[in-house]
Amino acid sequence: MLLPREKPFLTGLNSYYLDIEKFVQHLQGEIGTGCIYCTAVNQELLVYFDEYEIVRGVTQKKGEHALFSGNINNVLESLQDKSFQVIIYYLDPDSIFFWGQLPSFKRSKDTLSSNRVSLPDLIFRLSQKEFSGFIDVDVQGENDCAVLFFHEGQRRGGSYSWGTGGLSPADADYNTLLGMLQKNEGTFSLGYFTTDPSTSASSVASANEQQETASPDSGEQGKVVEDLLHKEPDQTVLETNQAINELLAIFIKIVGPKIKTDPLVELKLKFIDFVSIYPQLDPHGNLCEIQQDGTVLFHDAISVKEAAEGIVDCLWMVIEDRKLHKKFRQEIKNMTWRKILFKQGIDLER
Repeated sequence: MLLPREKPFLTGLNSYYLDIEKFVQHLQGEIGTGCIYCTAVNQELLVYFDEYEIVRGVTQKKGEHALFSGNINNVLESLQDKSFQVIIYYLDPDSIFFWGQLPSFKRSKDTLSSNRVSLPDLIFRLSQKEFSGFIDVDVQGENDCAVLFFHEGQRRGGSYSWGTGGLSPADADYNTLLGMLQKNEGTFSLGYFTTDPSTSASSVASANEQQETASPDSGEQGKVVEDLLHKEPDQTVLETNQAINELLAIFIKIVGPKIKTDPLVELKLKFIDFVSIYPQLDPHGNLCEIQQDGTVLFHDAISVKEAAEGIVDCLWMVIEDRKLHKKFRQEIKNMTWRKILFKQGIDLER
């Protein structure tokens, strides 16, 4: 099962001492909206509720599909058989129906390391495939983690260990996660929805399918996930990406203090001005995307070398427009990844 990553509202309870129906009523009055998670050796239960009613009940035995219901009858039957440890999560009114109507999903067994692919790069690749599902992020060496949700390639929000309420759409939380991953290694596991996220609870329930593992033949979304997990990245592409990211960081450092606007905006305007020469840099084409943090992501469909050459040319145009070429030239002499671009015949000097 997939659980919120926020700190639980209440822990340390045992179902043996609880009347769950009355307990739900108590929680509806105390916190309003949330979920009850019950776990035993071979079974898990979930009850989602708002202030007035049960949103959904979920039961899942180990190795079997989850069963969904608009009431808690299945949950009550399971509670009669054994004792469960009970955890309570608060979910705010904006997120309760998202969690309560979460589509069936399949989770891949394998994981990715941030040393192999950065989170922005992974998201960029998934967006090109119109991915609907989630990325489960664990920051190693820390107690922080997150689940990021996607619909047709677009990030819709996330559940963060430092957050509240169960679902935050804020870029600030996402950027906090990126900052953590810059300092610590992270691992990513992927899950993809097997039904549309907007599907009603009743129609999802009829699917009776919320598996924890996926196989390569699990449909188009499954193929996307398996390709990302098992396809070895092109080392030249990764190194070129690193080199351009370092160059962009220098560009921002030199140009940023000298202008009132965002230096990346000026760079993208050059992309537009010369789109006939460098069509792969067209900001509207989503083939080469510069993130807010100044990192660049290349789509698999384009030549990374040609895109890198175009970025270098356009970047130098902004530098020369601002008469900052002496400072910029001095800075790029000490680039760590300079040789990578030189080996590919990409000249940094102008």
